[in-house]
Amino acid sequence: MPRGLKIKKQSFLTEAECRIVHEGSCRLLEETGVELTNPKALNLFKEGGAIQKGNRIKMSRDMINRAVEKTAKNFIMKAKDPENELILDTKSPRVHFGTGGQALYVLRKENGMFKKKEAVTQDLVDILRICEKLDHVDFITRPVEPDVPDEEMDLEKTRLFLAHTTKHMNLANLIIEDCLPDIIEKVGDRSSISFISCVAVSPLNLVSPTVEKFIRIVSEDIPVAISSCPQAGLTAPLSEVGEIIQVNAEILSAVVLANLVRPGAKVLYRGIPITSNLHLDVSPRWCQPESIRRIALISDITYFYGIPCCGTAAVSDEKKPTSQALSEKVLGWIFEAASGAQFINSALGMLEQVMTVSPEQYIIDDMGISLVKKYLSMHPGADLKETGREVVFKALETFDVKTTREMEKEIANRIEFIYSPKEEYSPDYINNQVDHIVNAVSSAKSSSKFLKDSRKGLRKGWLYMGKRIEGAMNLKEVLKTKDGILGMRLRGT
Repeated sequence: MPRGLKIKKQSFLTEAECRIVHEGSCRLLEETGVELTNPKALNLFKEGGAIQKGNRIKMSRDMINRAVEKTAKNFIMKAKDPENELILDTKSPRVHFGTGGQALYVLRKENGMFKKKEAVTQDLVDILRICEKLDHVDFITRPVEPDVPDEEMDLEKTRLFLAHTTKHMNLANLIIEDCLPDIIEKVGDRSSISFISCVAVSPLNLVSPTVEKFIRIVSEDIPVAISSCPQAGLTAPLSEVGEIIQVNAEILSAVVLANLVRPGAKVLYRGIPITSNLHLDVSPRWCQPESIRRIALISDITYFYGIPCCGTAAVSDEKKPTSQALSEKVLGWIFEAASGAQFINSALGMLEQVMTVSPEQYIIDDMGISLVKKYLSMHPGADLKETGREVVFKALETFDVKTTREMEKEIANRIEFIYSPKEEYSPDYINNQVDHIVNAVSSAKSSSKFLKDSRKGLRKGWLYMGKRIEGAMNLKEVLKTKDGILGMRLRGT
């Protein structure tokens, strides 16, 4: 039986709403286009019928629609162990959870205290060994980089993956383009690896060095997730509708490029429309209710196109394992899984946004995902409000956290916020948001423009403001599991 959770997808946007988002994104690409300076990509676009205006490339609706139609709608991501292969197909969705990130730091519990240090090669090895043993890790994306020079990074990473996992290997970003043939030779079957390409940088920019690597990966017929991660209020409109139009346009421009390189390209749609903390320091809010909602909405857009979805969930804003982290992660897993995202990246281990990973957190998250999968399997299509409450408190109970009425109220408020639309999806409103993005980009001071125009959205409550979930977690079983996998002596609780 294939890996993955067979689900009954729940939709948050209607087909009509997805269509007008598409129309808005197409208008944005027709009228404003994307900034692009890479000569190879420029030639591909122009040969395909796009128009260059200065340093921007503009493409027609027909060009976009043809690319979407050509894009591979299903494919298999293989693994060293055939039982670990993943089938991505929007017509018969299975949800897969995996790791992610390019964390700079690793947090470990030693002698009863969490200690943070810079990540090194041994940390990557330890995380690979842990994730190989965890039942609910379906694929492994590079969590930290080995501490070797850049020119050695790609091949060292490949060597370590081959040595320590039998699951599908997502190597994330390609560092040196010319290393790709050697990577393919080492892995043997190119279907057993995939990449993530942050080719789109908001707002509406396809960055040259990454574009060059993206073209090479696509030409080799290797699956690659097209990633765009704007921050609403800073690099995109604070508006949910506006941000989704923009991130969709950015992803679509890369989908067009991919199919100009290789018709039928194997790409995954990885749109991550998160918000900025405009109340404090404009840091990214990965796991707050409005970001959880927006990322779930993106899954509906991917199903509208029939392109496999590389989702994101459970990138906690907390700096260490806490009840708050567990609660927000559970809600992220539930809504992203229910939305039908087939390849949920960064679903385990992530703390402090994308800066830190923790061996203990991988095990905590595996236990949490187990509960989520159990509830969604037992109650397909169930009310996610009730499921969310039940699973959050079951997860907290697993680690001996006692719940209170205040906690129950806070979780209910978060779930209600995720469910509640704040804006309309109408043609007029879509066009207003497109105008807003066009004005911001053409001003050459887009961040200042987006930030200034966020005031109205803040007054309307588009950023969730709630209370923390407090309660000490009992991690004895987590530490026992970690030490059992890594063969280490238990050193404090």
